[in-house]
Amino acid sequence: METLRIALSGYGRMGKEVEKAALSAGHRIACRIDNPQDWEQASENLKKSDVVIDFSSPSCVTENISRCFDLHLPVVVGTTGWDSRKQEIEDRCRREGQAILSDSNFSIGVHLFLATAGFLASLMDLQPQYEAAIEETHHVHKLDKPSGTAISLARKVLSRMDRYDRWEAMEENAPARTGSDPVPPQGKSPEAAPGAIPVKSFREGETVGIHNLLFESGADCICLRHQAKSRQGFALGAIRAAEWLIGRKGAFSMADMLGF
Repeated sequence: METLRIALSGYGRMGKEVEKAALSAGHRIACRIDNPQDWEQASENLKKSDVVIDFSSPSCVTENISRCFDLHLPVVVGTTGWDSRKQEIEDRCRREGQAILSDSNFSIGVHLFLATAGFLASLMDLQPQYEAAIEETHHVHKLDKPSGTAISLARKVLSRMDRYDRWEAMEENAPARTGSDPVPPQGKSPEAAPGAIPVKSFREGETVGIHNLLFESGADCICLRHQAKSRQGFALGAIRAAEWLIGRKGAFSMADMLGF
């Protein structure tokens, strides 16, 4: 793979992790953008970039993407919490022949988890004694709730189960489950409206990310879990996405890159 000049949009914890992964892969950092003024101050280096990787914030991500499109720069977007504008951005991308790869999670392991969740959900649709539920736990600094990955998980389950037609965010009224306690202690899923998959969110300490898909009956509980050990997996996936996006036009996701 040729060396890429990567511009970082958002230089918080994930931006710094992406920088380390990029340098380890032999790429160069063209510039670091962390506030509105940086877009002007780094404009010359930005124009020389091959790709932009954005891990900024929901409040500014769509403006950041627009700035990239104005410069005809392909952009990888790991920021979540902007679903209401996603169709608008993707429409512009296709109309103008731009390139964007956005996803709720760049961990390869998470996408294997989502694919497995879809298979499990298709089996469970034939077992009405099991009720589905989703839980996600992240660090206290995470702004969006539920997480983008939890929403992606809910959508995956909904696509494979006819007896659910929506997901529903639930109140945080119970302690999150730890890695050693994946089974509900009370043997009862959160209550939600009929036909809705309950999604519970927790914000605790510096937790990187835990997602549980639960199928519970009166007799037992099946729990499928992904637990991130660090941010390294997200950063490595973002670099792979940037490498893959070069030379392509259109709006893509990690599923397009991975082929499932």
